[in-house]
Amino acid sequence: MSEIPGAWFHCCHCGKLFKAPADPDTRGPCAECGHDPVTGAELQADSDTSARVLRRVRKHGESSHHHQHKAKRSRHARKKARVLMYFVAAWVALVAFAAIFLKRGSTAAPTPAPDYVEKSDAPSIDDLQFLQDHMEECSDRVVAFLNSTDAAGRAQQVLRAEQLIPRMTRYYELNPALPVQENLSLPYQGMIKTSAGPAIESIWRRGNGELLEAVFFEEKGEWKIDWDAMVRYSSEPWALFLAAQGPGEGEFRLLARERVGAGGHNDESIGLVLYRQRPGFPGETLNPSPEVRVVRASALGRAIEDAFKARQEKVAPFGSKAFENDPDGMIRLRVKMSRSGDETRVFKIEELLATHWLDLPSTPIKAGE
Repeated sequence: MSEIPGAWFHCCHCGKLFKAPADPDTRGPCAECGHDPVTGAELQADSDTSARVLRRVRKHGESSHHHQHKAKRSRHARKKARVLMYFVAAWVALVAFAAIFLKRGSTAAPTPAPDYVEKSDAPSIDDLQFLQDHMEECSDRVVAFLNSTDAAGRAQQVLRAEQLIPRMTRYYELNPALPVQENLSLPYQGMIKTSAGPAIESIWRRGNGELLEAVFFEEKGEWKIDWDAMVRYSSEPWALFLAAQGPGEGEFRLLARERVGAGGHNDESIGLVLYRQRPGFPGETLNPSPEVRVVRASALGRAIEDAFKARQEKVAPFGSKAFENDPDGMIRLRVKMSRSGDETRVFKIEELLATHWLDLPSTPIKAGE
């Protein structure tokens, strides 16, 4: 083997065996760990430390810059999120407001008056019990009324008899025919809830097919007949009033239809034709009036329009169902009317007392209100 200058060293720091010049100034550090192989002292400490510190500073600087940039981006993202949130909230509020506004606009059409109550085809258990408790007494009233031969006997079966006797006497002088008890049947009975309390409405059929509608109210513990509603009482005979015979004013219970054909419809006013209902045959009418105009925008016109709307929807005041026998499209009115002119007679509704025929307290709606 050839002689190689230098000496073998065993690093006392890491244990590495290596060959290097013997001179300490020239042998250099251990090639493995960088320490003096004899003393184990670390060489180039300052430079290594500086390098490590520099690496740490650079790493810290890079990390700090990274975190600062990341925090800046996070703040910017949160700001954008808040702006987006406010925009979405404002948009939702605007949509909700528009929906409410449109809903209000869609329901601006006239609505039925409070008396117009929908009536279920199937009566409740309470209604059935109510009818069972009181219908027998009501039936006895009808039989006794039909079998009576004078006003005094009939007055015992009706409401407010003391006030009615003069009117009943006059009425039967003009209308002597009176349905009698003959094969009497009861095709309909029902409970209605009126402003004066619960009542019973009923329809009776005679053997000849005639129908008699009777409504009963409780008076001093007894159930009695609303006579005004049963006979469709009017202060004057309707046919004579139309013929200009007798007083020029009167109170009437009539059927009404709106005249819409042949140019009858008008956006400014309602054209009404008024009729008397044929006794015993509620689906037939008698004595039509000339056209009677009512301003649509008036309180009276709005109430009549509400009554026609309710009729189309098959509802009636107090949930009554007796109106179903009336002619299609006609409504019941209780009105005060006037007549003026001789050659050309003009008829006017001065007051609307009710959109039903029951003898109940009411607040009149006057023409022009």
